[in-house]
Amino acid sequence: YQTVEVLAGARLDYLVLDAEHAPFGREALDACCLAARAYSMPVMVRTASHRPEHILQALDCGAHGVLVPHVDDADIAAKVVAAARYREAGGQRGVSNSPRAGGYGQFAMAEHIAAGDRHTAVMVQIESATAVENVADIAAVEGIDALFIGRADLAVSYGAETIADPSVAAAVRQVARVATEQHIPLGIFLPNELELETFRRLGFSIFIIGSDQSLLKGAAAQVVTAARSS
Repeated sequence: YQTVEVLAGARLDYLVLDAEHAPFGREALDACCLAARAYSMPVMVRTASHRPEHILQALDCGAHGVLVPHVDDADIAAKVVAAARYREAGGQRGVSNSPRAGGYGQFAMAEHIAAGDRHTAVMVQIESATAVENVADIAAVEGIDALFIGRADLAVSYGAETIADPSVAAAVRQVARVATEQHIPLGIFLPNELELETFRRLGFSIFIIGSDQSLLKGAAAQVVTAARSS
């Protein structure tokens, strides 16, 4: 959570906690959400899966939204929305105002439910050939706030060796066309800022750029290079 505190003070727009690939248990996730809140930094959680309990835990910890992996069809997308909403869009989220999201009982139930449905962002990851085929139906699901492309998993799904493979690029363009047609925001992970304008021109407006690991390694490499060249 110290890393969250440091980055929260770095004038970023938001942070994403990766509970899919990083070793986040419930306690660590809770502490990191608290650290972000101390700096009034919006925080999203990439959940471990699209299972309802993973979505519920992230939101109860105080996350402002979820980035849900491996949403391959409209049925999964609808279940994701149901797990993240209380009443809107077929919501089935378990209700309690006792966690951080409910102000530890400070907010009345009706107030908590309304705020949760109004302010919780739901982004779903398009990261398989099946998801690309179904992207129009996924985007049309009520309550989906944005589509997010996972190029690494797309590469695996298409049998490609790198995210620069033409099959991945074609899938990205197809998803971008659907997002533009259906007026739904579109996001992507970028290792650095070099491709920002390229993807902005394709209609992307949500970017996760780098990671705590890449920032740390990059800064360390700069120090080593400077020290050894002096």
